[in-house]
Amino acid sequence: MFRISAFLLLLSFSAVILPQAPLPTADTTLFAGSGKCIACHISNKAGVLMTYGESLTPTNHWKSSMMANASKDPFWRAVVSEETKKFPELAKMIETTCTRCHSPMGNAQSKYEGKEHFSLAEVKENSLWNDGVSCTLCHQIQPANMGQQSSYSGGFEIKPGRVIFGPYPNPLQGPMRNTIRFEAEYSPHMSNAEICATCHTLFTPYLDDDKKIAGIFAEQTPYIEWKNSSYPAAGTPCQSCHMPPTTDSIDISTTPPPHKVKHSPFWRHTFVGPNVWIGKILRDNIQQLKATSSAELFDSTINRANLLLTEKSINLEIFPEKKGDIITTKVKIENLAGHKIPTGIPYRRMWIHYTVKDANGNIVFESGGWDDAGKIKDTKEIYQDHYDLITEPSQVQVYEGIFQDVNRKQTYTLLRAASYIKDNRIPPAGFKSNHVSYDTVKIVGAAVNDPDFNKGKNGEGTGSDFVTYKTRVNATGEYTVSAEVLYQSATPELVEYVYKSDTEEINEFYEMYKRSPNTPVIMKAAIAKVQ
Repeated sequence: MFRISAFLLLLSFSAVILPQAPLPTADTTLFAGSGKCIACHISNKAGVLMTYGESLTPTNHWKSSMMANASKDPFWRAVVSEETKKFPELAKMIETTCTRCHSPMGNAQSKYEGKEHFSLAEVKENSLWNDGVSCTLCHQIQPANMGQQSSYSGGFEIKPGRVIFGPYPNPLQGPMRNTIRFEAEYSPHMSNAEICATCHTLFTPYLDDDKKIAGIFAEQTPYIEWKNSSYPAAGTPCQSCHMPPTTDSIDISTTPPPHKVKHSPFWRHTFVGPNVWIGKILRDNIQQLKATSSAELFDSTINRANLLLTEKSINLEIFPEKKGDIITTKVKIENLAGHKIPTGIPYRRMWIHYTVKDANGNIVFESGGWDDAGKIKDTKEIYQDHYDLITEPSQVQVYEGIFQDVNRKQTYTLLRAASYIKDNRIPPAGFKSNHVSYDTVKIVGAAVNDPDFNKGKNGEGTGSDFVTYKTRVNATGEYTVSAEVLYQSATPELVEYVYKSDTEEINEFYEMYKRSPNTPVIMKAAIAKVQ
């Protein structure tokens, strides 16, 4: 009896605490696994990679990030497989294009070896290729074409010779040369936004009705949005927010002891982003996805993502006024990021949930509520237009990019995305329509003519939007007005569309999806009373 009980207890415990995969230690002509880097770049809990009791071990921050899990992301795999099933004659091109940034070591090594294509199957089969955007990938990117169009869409250059670039002058050569056969070299481009732009500026081909390539679509453009903002002039690159630095002098390596060289600033390798939803799916499926992070580290990354969304992305203010039987509320959202919000792949959306309640707490008006599946309730259209004035519950202010194909019909298929029907994602401060890059990142749809969308008394570049709500109520009595801004990494409608296809990757993702509610994150909330 004791043996059976002990076995059941062990089985139950192992079902909760699943073993993570080890960091890979494989070596190729061009790359080495992150497991080799941790041999020296690890906190000793004393003088190395520590600041005020905080461990700064790069891999411990990185391996639970979306960067490390770019190749393991089950939703990305599902979307890739959906597109390859829809366009089987283009499957090799699709997978090679997508793995260029999601499994860049495998893709680059394959290209170096003279292979024309690199597949999703190869990513899954090799722990090094499944290491996402790893240490010896980023730190080997050459500075030659930084910021140029040739560097976009995974156009970074990796050269043979095993040169590792770092942000500190006069690097110590011996330890890295002797342990993992890389030559350490200083280069300032490691601290510049342009290195991030190599993958976070993505142009993809789109197809016509005959499945022929008809042009190029600007799918993701955070770097170009940043260029059209006040942040470059202020000297605020991507790393300032996504790799928050410490200005303390940090000893970055345990080798050789005693190590007296310290560096400042040190950029935390958190690569913090807003994807709470996929972070939770990764955390809850560690063994199945062969993730190298523990659940505890995933929780740390999820908490940082929540903090980014709730504290560092937007400001929210409401200005309600009651005159007679009409409550008029101006809702102001200010973008605090250095790019559009939301940015990146336009699967993401942000919306306003606005309510008016009477003195008894009864809702007399609501716009933007959501159900248990994460769908916005009470909407009639396939997608919402941009609004400056909202008077009906079915009208919801949703900030998003909506694809259209060559026939100007909405599509979820990336290979059919030729342009936008709507792009009212809130621009960053300083964003101007006369900027040289505006045509690439332009505002599309009704927001163009909204007098207070990125506009103020001094013209363009406010990085904010005002939405006015008008609600009829009783002429007497007190009312509570509230507004919340919500963020969602992918719409439930998109997930359901992808699930219509039947592939191994889609079915695997959907099983995970059903166990992980697609609940939006409440970014900010404001409340006020009027009477």
